[in-house]
Amino acid sequence: QFVRRVWAPRKTSTTAASACLPARGARQQREPAMGAITLDLLRKRAEHNEGMVSTLEELALHQSNIEKIERLGQLCPRLKILYLQSNLIGKIQNLHKLKDLQYLNLAINNVTKLENLQKCESLEKLDLTMNFVPKAGLMTVASLEANEHLKDLYLMGNPCADWPGYRQFVVASLPQLQRLDGTAIKPSDRIVAKQALPRLTQQLREELAAEGIDPDNAALVEDDSIFDEHGDVIETGHADPDTGEMKRPWCPATRILEHRETERQEKEAAEKKAAAQKAGALDIGGGGGKPARRDGFPPLPADGERVWQKNEGEWDFSLDEDDAGRAVVLEVDVGKYLDTSLIKVDCHPTFIRLLIKGRLLQLSLPVEVRSDAASAQRSGATGKLVISLPKENPDAVVCDPTSVRP
Repeated sequence: QFVRRVWAPRKTSTTAASACLPARGARQQREPAMGAITLDLLRKRAEHNEGMVSTLEELALHQSNIEKIERLGQLCPRLKILYLQSNLIGKIQNLHKLKDLQYLNLAINNVTKLENLQKCESLEKLDLTMNFVPKAGLMTVASLEANEHLKDLYLMGNPCADWPGYRQFVVASLPQLQRLDGTAIKPSDRIVAKQALPRLTQQLREELAAEGIDPDNAALVEDDSIFDEHGDVIETGHADPDTGEMKRPWCPATRILEHRETERQEKEAAEKKAAAQKAGALDIGGGGGKPARRDGFPPLPADGERVWQKNEGEWDFSLDEDDAGRAVVLEVDVGKYLDTSLIKVDCHPTFIRLLIKGRLLQLSLPVEVRSDAASAQRSGATGKLVISLPKENPDAVVCDPTSVRP
């Protein structure tokens, strides 16, 4: 159990769950998916409207782990403003009954196509910042031409925005737009874009064809989601034959799979803790207290084996860069009066172990360090232990999330 949070690889299951199909003719009841839009969720978010969902005009469902847009057209037909940012939504769908919808925020989701908004007749602003719309997704921009009141469109942060002709292509494809990615569209910009559209369209089609993508298929506004025919997320990865660790590409499906696994693990941990509290045995080992004191460090993990985070003494600590950004600094509050002879330190390039009064503190490091150049000292005022670990690569960025991904 940690006292403070540090960078650590996300634990990923080593096997993929298989979907069990019901027998032919059998009827199967499915529980609501994790992060589903339910009536209870809508009522909670409608407290400002006395819990009435049918008359809601503004609804905030951001950061709710939602994977699929559903039920809103039936339960909240009068919506004008809908916040769905920071979720796990893979497809724009089930919004065709929201005739009054003026502002839709889908930033930071898993959307790959612009689709199913043709019937949102009042739509004025659409935010798709930081999604997964690829260069081929530009072929679906024309579907928004039916939204004649659309003035603002945000696609920044999507892969398609990196294409050199992105802005001119979108501006020329949607003549009703007034702003793209927050920048006003000048009349001169629109004229130049319209003149360049035939050339850009031909260039885009040729580039997609060269990449093995059929431009006509890419332009089809159909279900191109990450779900299979049974509504389950298709496993994207494979188990490493050497370590058994699940390897997955970074894509919309991976975000959902990893979130579901994390949610399951948290649920299982909460259930185990509740059971332990009920039985009066909070310690995992079942000894009725803290783990037994160690005489020395446990054996080193085998090559390729994951180093698990451990804090048996529940020490308060921090792990950060120094001011110059050339070293990782671990600071542990071991107490002012603890004898230094009771502290042992074992440094390695990717992890560090401390034995403090027989209690193990084991941490994975956010970057590779030069363990042979590490230094340690105690604060004379507070007694805190400060360990400086020079980076192997001084330019390595500690806060880069890709450096700590599994």
